[in-house]
Amino acid sequence: MATINPQPSTPDTPLRIVFLMSRFLDGGIDTVLIEYLKHLSESEDVEITLAIATAMDSLEVFRREVPANVKIVYFSQSRRLTHIQQGRVLKMTSHLAKVYDEMVNNPIRRYRAQRGIDRLAKTADLFIDFDCCAYSFLRSVRTKKIAYFHFSFVQAMRQNGRRMKRIGRELEHYDRVVTISKAMQEEGCRLFPSLKDKMTVIYNAKNPGIIRRKAAATTGDDRIDRPYLLAVERLEESQKDLTTLLEAYALLRKTFHREEWLYIIGKGSSEEELKQKARALGIADRTVFLGFCANPYPWMLRSRLLVHSAKFEGLPTVLIEGLLLDKLMVATDCPTGPREILDDGRAGLLVPVGDAAAFASATDRLLNDTQLQADILQGVRDRAADFTFQAVDSKLRELMGVRLSTDGNRRSSTTFNR
Repeated sequence: MATINPQPSTPDTPLRIVFLMSRFLDGGIDTVLIEYLKHLSESEDVEITLAIATAMDSLEVFRREVPANVKIVYFSQSRRLTHIQQGRVLKMTSHLAKVYDEMVNNPIRRYRAQRGIDRLAKTADLFIDFDCCAYSFLRSVRTKKIAYFHFSFVQAMRQNGRRMKRIGRELEHYDRVVTISKAMQEEGCRLFPSLKDKMTVIYNAKNPGIIRRKAAATTGDDRIDRPYLLAVERLEESQKDLTTLLEAYALLRKTFHREEWLYIIGKGSSEEELKQKARALGIADRTVFLGFCANPYPWMLRSRLLVHSAKFEGLPTVLIEGLLLDKLMVATDCPTGPREILDDGRAGLLVPVGDAAAFASATDRLLNDTQLQADILQGVRDRAADFTFQAVDSKLRELMGVRLSTDGNRRSSTTFNR
């Protein structure tokens, strides 16, 4: 049964927004979500609820950063329904437990998610499906719906074509579909022409002042005083390509005789594999796996340069943060994001995916060539402003259906309903 539309907000009441997430962990989508919540919650024009399908307890490392005026609700929070899911994230779940969870617990979680969304729809003005996982639950909901898609459509199609085609059909039921890069939008329109009029691009935005304040913090770790190259990314080789980065660093040490250390911030299921690779390459004594870091910005600020290697991306947050911290960067030219963020190479060097020799050569060149450094840093400064909320705010508010008047009072859009 379709959910009855709520009465639209009036100019005297805030816009009631529900952000939907399947789970809340420590990835790029989660950090971008935190930026949205912090930015929007500063306004009296909106009332925000963060609805999370499955509680992850101690794995929700960014929970403390959710603004106090954002209401958090869980659809499944009991240990029975969540502990196997948490174990899967930690790679500590047996095959039998996974089968049991899918057959017994998952139908219950799905029922609770549908019931929870239906309840929220009675008062919500807008649903934002932020990790694009709630499409089956939102199908019957008539409240305005926006989906955010964070990855390359082409790569997603290659990985699981059947699932991606189903998502493409489900996206037709949303009022708008947000992609986070122009290249991603072009892919989506090409693969799903029916979505062309629904798609819009909004870059993942950051607050430069907050980043710079965090970057000024002390770490209490003397290793920050060494000269080092820094990578900040999840240790998941299914998407990332730190293997190529380690090979490039081995060349930097042995062929280019570089003295900088390699620091890697992040965690993931490929950590032991990557540490073994470093040992095999003979660089384990100069490669430091720093693990998860809630505040990586002091490390980013003090690095000689940032390095980023991946097979595919959406819009890698670390490169945006690098722009805002005025950093030199080398990144693989993978789909999608690095080329667009780094302005076709004007704000950072781009190298082919999987080419360790090219990565090492570009890194050595950028470390040595002072004129190139000056040119790249000018490109960084020219590009950085495009990834701030000041740049995207008007488009964001138009998307949501809310605008601010000059005296700070909200003027409500009348286009909440389809």
